[in-house]
Amino acid sequence: MIHRNLTLFKWDNFLGGLWPLSTLSIVYFEQITGSYALAMAVFSLSSLMTTIMEIPISVFSDKMGRRKALLCSPILVFLTFLLWACAGQFSCSWLLFFGALCWGTSMAVASGTLDALVYETMEELKKQGDFNIQYAKNGGWNQIGLAFSAISASIITYFFSIQVLAWISVFPALLHIFIVYLFVEPQKRKNNQRVSSYKHFLIAFRRLRRNKKLRFFAVINLIDNAFGMASFRFESAYYQLFVSDWLINIARFLKQICGMISFFIVPYIRKIGMVKLFFGSMFGNIFVRALGVALSNVLTPFIMSMVNLFYGTARTANADIMQQEFSPNQRATMHSIISFLSGILLAIVMVFLGYIGDVYGPTTAIIIAIIVKLSTMIVSLCLLKKVYKNA
Repeated sequence: MIHRNLTLFKWDNFLGGLWPLSTLSIVYFEQITGSYALAMAVFSLSSLMTTIMEIPISVFSDKMGRRKALLCSPILVFLTFLLWACAGQFSCSWLLFFGALCWGTSMAVASGTLDALVYETMEELKKQGDFNIQYAKNGGWNQIGLAFSAISASIITYFFSIQVLAWISVFPALLHIFIVYLFVEPQKRKNNQRVSSYKHFLIAFRRLRRNKKLRFFAVINLIDNAFGMASFRFESAYYQLFVSDWLINIARFLKQICGMISFFIVPYIRKIGMVKLFFGSMFGNIFVRALGVALSNVLTPFIMSMVNLFYGTARTANADIMQQEFSPNQRATMHSIISFLSGILLAIVMVFLGYIGDVYGPTTAIIIAIIVKLSTMIVSLCLLKKVYKNA
């Protein structure tokens, strides 16, 4: 029966990416709030909420089961999209922030729990060595959902307003609830339930602190995630300098197609090793992004869409490296401790880049994010041999 999860993972990831408003969300929020800083503050609040809820939910997931925890996510996403659609309909900024609380909680639920469910499903099928293949397939389907969102958003915004897009985004979340309900729980964690939640957290924290290799990749992940996600949310505001809204969605469609390709090629190139794949992908991503900003013309959105050729390979390699280092009984909790730290940094960076965008313009905000990401990767590459030698 656990085999059913493999099919459900595809639908779960596809529907998880099916948010037509995604590309223009920062534009939509700015129209309601009248400020890029306040618009980015919506995502910042959601990040803070994720940070607060990460560890309690992951402990619940480790102790009580993946399916029970995961089912809360699409319910909260549905409520989020409903509140955000109403915010534009009634010109109420407060509904954006209430929605952000729900969105942040839903992200906390899915954060470590979904990856843990994938790994444990493969483990129960005695195919844990193929975790990176399954993870890549899931990511590919997520990119298909995002691509479908982008192309449908392009068509809708060509004929209708962004407000219509916000209402259409509500409906896929309903179907997502049904898909998650069908997941099958892996048979494990019975012994884990005897440990108190506080002790469970302490065990996870100590194992994370003592694992040098895991710490190393965790630091890279939290910095890259903070500046990468913040610049991602700010991209559409930057692209508005060069093209109209419907063309932004075309560029996003191309970006998701590139992401789909990136995930689906992982099984064919994984022999080079996950560490090499990770660093090569990260530098490729930064190079393409920098090239787009250097040109800063009508071609920029389409050139920068090519960054996703490296997104899937980097995400898969990073997830594979970390899952190999996580302990079985604290898998979701260890992931969420890392996400907790990343969430704090992300919340700060979101507001910071929003402020930079208001004062100096979107281009400057994007350039700062690229410089930080490049600096992090150069320093990390210099320390790599030392980390593996002492691990």
